[in-house]
Amino acid sequence: AILACCCGIAACSLCCSCCPKIKQSTSTRFMYALYFILVTILCCIMMSPTVAEKMNENIPFYSQICNQIQAGEKCSKLAGYSAVYRVCFGMACFFFIFIFLTLGINNSKSCRAYIHNGFWLFKFVFLVALCSGAFFIPDQDTFLEVWRYVGTAGGQHST
Repeated sequence: AILACCCGIAACSLCCSCCPKIKQSTSTRFMYALYFILVTILCCIMMSPTVAEKMNENIPFYSQICNQIQAGEKCSKLAGYSAVYRVCFGMACFFFIFIFLTLGINNSKSCRAYIHNGFWLFKFVFLVALCSGAFFIPDQDTFLEVWRYVGTAGGQHST
């Protein structure tokens, strides 16, 4: 029953009897906001210089691993602003894909509406895959430069 809750259109009220009954659209907004908040918290943690130091101290052969995967000076590809750009790129791709999947949905009974309002476990796995996959983009310098321009354009548009 719990797995069905995470995968189907039922929201958290089915998983936990103490949760109040909420509308499907409200639960969908809540889940997308929760995904966004989780990724934002992850980015804040990744920006912390303490994280890179702790990784260096606690992971055996950390510097050799960084050299092997060409993660940059002090493994900047795995922690710091470069890692945050990559995770945010994965999150942006996730939401961009769902923009096109849900464009023009008129009722909650269509197939695309079921995808939009449910399958949360699969969406979470997809989000993690996109965020992780962004670390495999080969040319770090070009990626970061292009992504900075995207961020600048997005920041200018919102003002």
